[in-house]
Amino acid sequence: MKKALAVTLCTAMTVSLAACGGQSSDPTTVAETTTAAETAAAKVETLTGSAEGFGGQVTATLTVEDGKITVCALEGADETPEIGGKALEELEKQVVAAGGYEIDGVSGATVTSKAVSKAVADALGEEIEEPETEAKEVETAAPAEIVEIEGGLQIGQTYAAAHGTSCFAEAVAVVQDDVIVAAYIDEFQFLPEGESIIGVPNSDSDFAEAYADGVVLASKRENAEYYSALMAENAGSTVSIDVNYDAIQSFAVGKTVDELTKIAGEDNAVDAVSGATLADTGAYLKAIADAAQAAKETQAVEYSGNSEDLKLNVAYFAAHGTKCFATAAALTDGDTLILSYIDEFQFIEESDDIQGVPNSDEKFSEGIGNGMVLCSKRENAEYYSSMMTKNAGSTVAIDANYNAIQNHINGMSIADLEALAGEESPVDAISGATLADTAGYLKAVLTAAGK
Repeated sequence: MKKALAVTLCTAMTVSLAACGGQSSDPTTVAETTTAAETAAAKVETLTGSAEGFGGQVTATLTVEDGKITVCALEGADETPEIGGKALEELEKQVVAAGGYEIDGVSGATVTSKAVSKAVADALGEEIEEPETEAKEVETAAPAEIVEIEGGLQIGQTYAAAHGTSCFAEAVAVVQDDVIVAAYIDEFQFLPEGESIIGVPNSDSDFAEAYADGVVLASKRENAEYYSALMAENAGSTVSIDVNYDAIQSFAVGKTVDELTKIAGEDNAVDAVSGATLADTGAYLKAIADAAQAAKETQAVEYSGNSEDLKLNVAYFAAHGTKCFATAAALTDGDTLILSYIDEFQFIEESDDIQGVPNSDEKFSEGIGNGMVLCSKRENAEYYSSMMTKNAGSTVAIDANYNAIQNHINGMSIADLEALAGEESPVDAISGATLADTAGYLKAVLTAAGK
């Protein structure tokens, strides 16, 4: 009744104005005004889409008015805070300015930028065609030439099935000419979850999604008290696992690669090593000899100091996202980093193209969920680098990146390394490196150096 009355009054006023000689017009009725308001409201939409980012899902929420994006809100809680997280605000502006997913992206946050594009496309109900990647060339890690330096130091690393089938060993060795001047051993094994167990980095995050129920991947050194108690209970051992490792390392120092290889092949090699009680001592010595042999294929650095002043240590660090962890070796002489070595472990789907860590086809694999295998990125550099190319457009292989970082920081003072790691984008200072998380790898080496 009220609407009808309003229309009647408007009509009467129109007739009255016309009768008085007023200029006639085509007035909008209340009913038409209401319809226009409803139409305007209907043209404002809120659309949401998501895509896989650097560490998890990136979500885009768009406000669209009359077919135009007026507001873009991005969420990516798992993106690297210093890089991808900072980029989201800038990417929001780019989406609005571009009116869609065809944005420029943010330098240093390639993966996050691509995820934003895909999330926006998903919100709009569109799909981004992946570019062909076969034509892209990936730089190899092989150096142009190994420059021989008389009296220089070289570092190498290897993984081995040194003790049974439930674990695998990591060995690092430093050589001067043909003599081993430093060595390091540790082993990784799946142990029962518990408050007393220290898991490798990211064991409380995405990396652990590949674990079998009730276990966690752990370093025996970092869990020496727990593991040594098992040794005492099951084998009557009176020497802890880390003390055994230290004794084997000390024995290797001063031996040539050939000498150590020969001793490692002897029956009861443990009898030659003072302080060691492990029945598989020979296998650990062989792992160190293999690491030393690998070191002879790397670039040497000059060193004129006393080898007795050298200290070699290895640390594990969440350097790059939450799906892997890095192992970093640091050889120091006082406050100077002499040499470094970087690698990472990640679970990858099983395939003929993948080389798993030692014992991946044995009991060690029982700690991993079906269809996955634990891998070294260095040993699977070709496969992993192709994934980097596909997902982030990288043209520098993963091992070439590691080597570029190592070559840049070798010989640097610890203070200078700390300053470099603290920069907003240290990758810009390192020739040949393209990894956005370069700071994470520098911090891993600093941790190994005791900082």
